[in-house]
Amino acid sequence: MISGEPTELTSDTEDWPAKASSTIVHYVGTVRDKTTGPALVASRYAVYVIALAIIGMILAVVAFVLLVRGLVIATGYAPFVEPGETWLAYYILGGIFALAGAVLWRKKESSTR
Repeated sequence: MISGEPTELTSDTEDWPAKASSTIVHYVGTVRDKTTGPALVASRYAVYVIALAIIGMILAVVAFVLLVRGLVIATGYAPFVEPGETWLAYYILGGIFALAGAVLWRKKESSTR
């Protein structure tokens, strides 16, 4: 064979290793796309949900602290409470939580019957 001359087309039997490897690569890529792709998406969503849950818990704690401090400041204007005393704010919050608990307990009992 002289360089520069067109080569003859190879037959299918001579090129079977290349065809076999390309077929394997195609199927492995297809399987990887169908398994790894959804796993990556699920793990990304899991990370986002965990991050949002942590941020939400921190915000809930900060909001509760602000609520208590606001109640302490607001109850400081009552004539029978010295400024900075917390007992009335704690009684108010205790009453709110007790009332919410009673309502939820009543709902629980009515749904089990």
